This record gives sequence, structure tokens and C-alpha cells, in this order.
Amino acid sequence: MHTMEHALSGVRVLVTRPRAQAEALVAGLERCGAEAIVAPTTRVVGAEDPEPLQRAVERAGSYDWIVFTSVNGVRFFWEVFHESGLDAGTLEGVRFGCVGPSTAGALSEHGFVADAVPSEYVAEAVVDAVLDAEARFSTGKAQPLEGVRILLPLAAGARPVLAEGLAAHGAVVDRVEAYRSIPDTRCAVELRRRIASGEVDVITFTASSTVDSFVAVVGTEVGRAVVAAIGPITARTARRHGLPVEIVAEEYTIDGLLRALVRRFRSEPDAPNGV
Repeated sequence: MHTMEHALSGVRVLVTRPRAQAEALVAGLERCGAEAIVAPTTRVVGAEDPEPLQRAVERAGSYDWIVFTSVNGVRFFWEVFHESGLDAGTLEGVRFGCVGPSTAGALSEHGFVADAVPSEYVAEAVVDAVLDAEARFSTGKAQPLEGVRILLPLAAGARPVLAEGLAAHGAVVDRVEAYRSIPDTRCAVELRRRIASGEVDVITFTASSTVDSFVAVVGTEVGRAVVAAIGPITARTARRHGLPVEIVAEEYTIDGLLRALVRRFRSEPDAPNGV
């Protein structure tokens, strides 16, 4: 990141992700010299019906795999796990999959190491990573996942591709809502004003849920701002809403998003004053 210092000097970047998860992006932007405008348009809360997750957590030791697709999935799973008075020993023999290094890092804080982390941080790649790992653990099967029980603690409305992909290889998949994202309207009026007055150079989206909430709270008017997405799925959601996405990270991480911003603004030296 040292080579990126001051690369975004003077660029005003809107951070729409929940405040509790904004720290890494804000710190990275500030290291690059940008002004980070933290204005969450979404809040992450527990599942509307907590019972399915509670039941799944109580029998978590009966699964062969637990696969997490976000830091929030890890957070809410373990909150319920500890509230239930369960001991980590009940998960002996359970393997863990994570969508990327941030999620794997969150898992490690609870004393477990991910057995499968794909090199591309999307649900489709998680299927291949779990397949490869299971093939190493269980030899001799025509289908490595045949009969393997997998728990997926997911966001409400999560794409079905992961559950369907695992099931297509013979796995028995329990898909459980662990949390949901809801619009946060507290910054709505100020956000609309700043966008309309040209005070925002870049609007960043780090998940489809942040796009949906932004549109629900602010609308689709982005003024002169450039729209940046952490990856192609988030970009697709934004474009579906009619938002003009111009920057898409090649690596679907916060660091990847920062690098994509630096590439854009280094190639346009006058960008902060007229994107």
C-alpha cells in the first residue's frame, strides 16, 4: 500500500457500507490521501425469524461442513453459538469453508482455520474449493460431496447459486438465514444534498445489499460521482438499478477496490476537480 500513498489525494469517496464494517475501507482510503465520507445506507441486523439459525447452531456438530460467505455470517453464527452455551469441542471434525480471506480471518478469531478458501471470492468459486478440499479428505468417492451435510448461514435474499452448486454435486445442504441488511435512512437528506452539490467524487459499493439500500434511501441520482463496485456481482446489481458503474475491482476485496480506484485516478490527474 506504500506505493499508493497520496494517490487519491483530494478525492472525496463515499463509503456506503455499515459503519461497523467501514473501518478497513476508510483506513485504506485515508492512507491513499482520499477524504472518506462515511454515510452508511444499510444496517446489518439479525434474521427476521431467529429460530432456524438457532436450531442449526444447536446441531452444528452434526454437519460435515459449515460454509460462510461473509464476515457477517461468521459474526451472527458465533453470537448464537456462544449464547447457546455450546463448547467449541462440539465442532470437532467439522470442516469450514469461507468465501475469502476476510471471512477466513473472522473465523480464525473463534479458533478455527478455514479448510477451503477460493482464489476468486465469489460463491461459484466456493463450490470448487469445497469440492477440492473434500476430495482430499474423502478419497474413493465418485462424487466427493455425495451425502455430505453442509450448513450455509447466509444473508436474507442471498443468491441460491452456492446452495444449488453444492447440491448438484450430491451434498445435503441446509440454507439458513443468519442476518439481513435493511436500509439506514439517517444520512439520506445529507447524502442527497452532497451528491447534488457535487461534493462526492466516488460512490463505493462493497456488496449488492449496499446498492439496494442506497437506491432505497437515496435514489439513483449520483450527480458527477463515479460509481465503484467491489466486484462483478455488485456491479451487476448497481447496473440493474440504472447506476453508471465505471470502476470494478479485479480482486474482490477492500484492497482490490482501493487498487482499482488508484488506477482510475492516477490515469486522470485532474479527476478530483472534474471526474
